[in-house]
Amino acid sequence: MSQQQQANPTASASAPRAGARGVRALVRTLRVVRNVLAVMGVFFAYLLYTGWQQYEDRIDAGDTTCTLTRCL
Repeated sequence: MSQQQQANPTASASAPRAGARGVRALVRTLRVVRNVLAVMGVFFAYLLYTGWQQYEDRIDAGDTTCTLTRCL
């Protein structure tokens, strides 16, 4: 008897593609980088706000001390 191959239409859909793992890793890496940059941006905004408040407090107090670069 001759051997016949059975057609299995779902076999190609269930098998992962060769480059799919690399694409998923790249997407995950970019997502992590985006989230880290977002956290760093929020932290920078916090430091900017805190520095501005300290600057205004020193101006209001009339403190004119000299730093390494200039006098306020």
